[in-house]
Amino acid sequence: MIVKSTKLQERKVNLSKFKRIKINSFKLKFIKEQFENLPIRKKLFYSFMLISFIGIFSGLIGLTFIQKTTSDYNSALINYGFSQGDIGKLGIEIEKSNSLVRDTLFLTDANEQKDAKNSLNKSLDEIEGLLNTVTKSITSNEEKEILNRIKINLAAYKQIRTTVVVKGLANDKESGLKIFKSDGTVLMNKISSDISLLLQTKIDTCNLLSTKLNILKFVSITIVIASMIGSLILGIFLAKNITKSISNPIDHMKNVASEMANGNLEVSIDISSNDEIGALASSFSQMITTLKNYINEISTVLGSISNGNFNIHIVEDYKGNFVQIKSSLDNIVHSLSNVFLEIKDATTQVNNGASQVASTSQIISEGATDQANSIEELSTSIEKFHEQLQLTVTNADNTNLITMNLVKDIQNSNTKMNEMLSAMNYIEKSSKDINNIIKAITDIATETNLLALNAAIEAARAGEAGKGFSVVADEVRKLSFQSSDAAKQTSLLINDSINAVNQGKTLANNTAQTLLELVTSVNNVSGIISNITAVSKDQADSISQIHHGILKISDVVQSNSAIAEESAASSQELTAQAETLNIMIDQFKLKS
Repeated sequence: MIVKSTKLQERKVNLSKFKRIKINSFKLKFIKEQFENLPIRKKLFYSFMLISFIGIFSGLIGLTFIQKTTSDYNSALINYGFSQGDIGKLGIEIEKSNSLVRDTLFLTDANEQKDAKNSLNKSLDEIEGLLNTVTKSITSNEEKEILNRIKINLAAYKQIRTTVVVKGLANDKESGLKIFKSDGTVLMNKISSDISLLLQTKIDTCNLLSTKLNILKFVSITIVIASMIGSLILGIFLAKNITKSISNPIDHMKNVASEMANGNLEVSIDISSNDEIGALASSFSQMITTLKNYINEISTVLGSISNGNFNIHIVEDYKGNFVQIKSSLDNIVHSLSNVFLEIKDATTQVNNGASQVASTSQIISEGATDQANSIEELSTSIEKFHEQLQLTVTNADNTNLITMNLVKDIQNSNTKMNEMLSAMNYIEKSSKDINNIIKAITDIATETNLLALNAAIEAARAGEAGKGFSVVADEVRKLSFQSSDAAKQTSLLINDSINAVNQGKTLANNTAQTLLELVTSVNNVSGIISNITAVSKDQADSISQIHHGILKISDVVQSNSAIAEESAASSQELTAQAETLNIMIDQFKLKS
């Protein structure tokens, strides 16, 4: 029964321990979950604060132990270190005073005795001071008992010393020496023994305190090191957990982003924290879901388009910049549908147009053949006209040559006419000069007649003497009349000659003017003939070019005829292709 009761108690104790461990584990797990759900900013803040508090606590513990150790060292130094010296000084001073008492017994000189007494008094004062100092450093009951015995023995020794000194000064040396040896030596031995005992007690206590201080120092160092190690371990633990809680999700999301960059959207983000990274992971998951929905719908739309179904609608709710994708898909579907509808209409029109082109090409081909025949006839006519025009050019050149010769002859005649005019001008000038001479002769005849008349008058006056002179005067008068008549006739002839010369000059000037006008007209005719020749040559060249052009047109017409026939064949082929394209477009399901 006792064994069973013991086992039952042990089970209860173990169960109680297990429950405590389980409760503590649950508390730690709850605290860990609460810490993981904190925002990163608070995680870092609380972690640094905890490490700082532990560091401050460790520092305070270290400072406390350092203060305690310093205080104990100071106390040990004062109460045990310095006091040992004071106790030693006290023993030495007591031995000195004992020697001074002995000296007072053996000194014979009064002055020396007096000096020894003064020294003894000083020694006693020193002993009292040292005794008070030692009393202050007493800490234990044992030390107090020893010090009390020393004081009692010193008081007894003081009386013996006084008695011995008095006897020594009274020259009762034997009696004083006897008392000093019998009573004083015994007390001095006790005092020395107690001082030694007190000194040893101080040493033992100081050693014990030193051991305790060493232990305290070791403990304080151990606690500080343990606190530092604890802070380090806690810091490493917190740093590891925080970096793990930050880096692992970020690495996971980085891998997910890499997979997404490689086109793999079949990825999942397993992050359940409620901090910023958890929110980022949730946004990432939502983004992946949205992208998958978008891509699935885009794939469906493109698949429908590839299958020829354009009667589709975009139903997914596109947001942000993805709205442009929806608009683009709608535009693509509508544009392709409209394009195929237009192609279908175009194929119908092409089919109809091709038929028309075929019939028109046949008509063009027949017309081109007729045009070729007409162009052949026109080419023959133009060639004949070109030959006649060449003959005209040749005749125009000959006419121009004859005209040029005629111009030269007229110019020679005009030159001779000008020479004749010059001669007639000279004749006119000479006739005028002769006329002037005749006028002078007429004037001379008139003067001669007057002179003859005067001579006749003078002869008449002279009578018979002047008769012969009167005959001469009459003859002279006759000659003057004859000269005057001849001059008048000659003047009339000369005037007639001048008039005839003037008329000849007028006729000659008119002839010269007519010849000049004839030269001008002939030159104009020559210019016109030259122009006709140049124009005829240009026309001949143009007709030659026209002939070559007509030949080219003939080639083009023949080529057009061939092309028209080919166009007819191509139109028939185009009609067949348009029908084939129309059949292919009918396979697509287009929007109405």
